[in-house]
Amino acid sequence: MISTVNGVTKSIIKSLDSNLQSSYTKAVLAELRNSINRNENYASKTWQLLFEKLPKDFLNTNGYLTREERSILAVLQLYAVHQQGNLETVNYEQEEFIDTVGHFDVQYANKKFFVNYKVINADNETVTCNRSFEKYDELVNFMNEWNAQIPNKMPKPRKYSSNLGQSLNVFRSNLNDTTAIDNRFNTMLTASTYDELLNHLRHIIKIVKANKQVKINYPQLAKDMYNLLGSENSRNRVKLQWSQAYYHVDSKKENSNEK
Repeated sequence: MISTVNGVTKSIIKSLDSNLQSSYTKAVLAELRNSINRNENYASKTWQLLFEKLPKDFLNTNGYLTREERSILAVLQLYAVHQQGNLETVNYEQEEFIDTVGHFDVQYANKKFFVNYKVINADNETVTCNRSFEKYDELVNFMNEWNAQIPNKMPKPRKYSSNLGQSLNVFRSNLNDTTAIDNRFNTMLTASTYDELLNHLRHIIKIVKANKQVKINYPQLAKDMYNLLGSENSRNRVKLQWSQAYYHVDSKKENSNEK
């Protein structure tokens, strides 16, 4: 089995999420936050957490962090910053999110998916119905089956990889004035170095963490940070994907606000 950056990150965060209120987990998260911007003398728990889960091909023996180590460590530090003061995990567990523009409104809470959808009753009135699903696949199957009944009237639900931009879009969509967060987001994307981008990202995390609705797919973020340390093409692709998700506007919400 080939280990991946996002797979290793997922395993580490899952181990922390399993007991967020334990003294050990709180100590680990505190040490992760304290290790930010320190190139050496990391606390022992930080090294243990990192190296116990890393496969041999991710490790280096020359005293410098590998590309894999740098990206995973950076994301664990971001996760620790975001998790501070939260009783539930801030990690978004689903690898995909559903585009809800159209006939479905999907929300995820308490490990369940809640979907609202519209039907026309016998009196030709539009009625909103709702259902809940514990499994992501069951939700998608329901939406596909419902669409298949009226193929010419309902768009197919579209799935996208959940990324940083999509999570920040949740925060942005609740603001009356998006100028400040837009400026921070654009400044982050135009950073000249990886470390500068990472520093801007930490500040953004500190801002959005107050909104309990904002969760981030940290394993996916680790993969993106790894690609940001790669070629120019991979960096540009990550930034474009973040921007596409960040600036996406739900036309359904936009139309309701105009009424």
